[in-house]
Amino acid sequence: MQNLFQIGDKVFDIQYGWGIVEKITQDWQYINFVRFDNNIYDSYTYDGKSDRSFFPFLSFTEYTMQGFSQERPEELLKKGQICWGRNELPSEWNIGYFFEKRGDKYLMNSHPLPTGWHIEVIEITTENPYKDV
Repeated sequence: MQNLFQIGDKVFDIQYGWGIVEKITQDWQYINFVRFDNNIYDSYTYDGKSDRSFFPFLSFTEYTMQGFSQERPEELLKKGQICWGRNELPSEWNIGYFFEKRGDKYLMNSHPLPTGWHIEVIEITTENPYKDV
């Protein structure tokens, strides 16, 4: 099976907090070696399981017992990068240029430079949301 994690990934385990994947091996069952912020090391399988559970603990996002995700978060766009954005669900997607993130919202412009119209949106993506329509 394919390893979900890469060297340098910032990961979270509810027992240790945040850590960094420092080493990946193919030598034995536990292939991901993680150093946590408190200098504790632990090892995990390709899908984030430790030797203390049949369930994955290693996550790309901080979680509580109410939520867990191993979906890699999309990196913040570069200023002037073309993107799609929308305000509320359901709503039409607008295409524009990423300008900046403000709190939990994103600012898009009609021009790659900070000129023209701008809108605040709650969701952005670089993938065309209408590609399968």
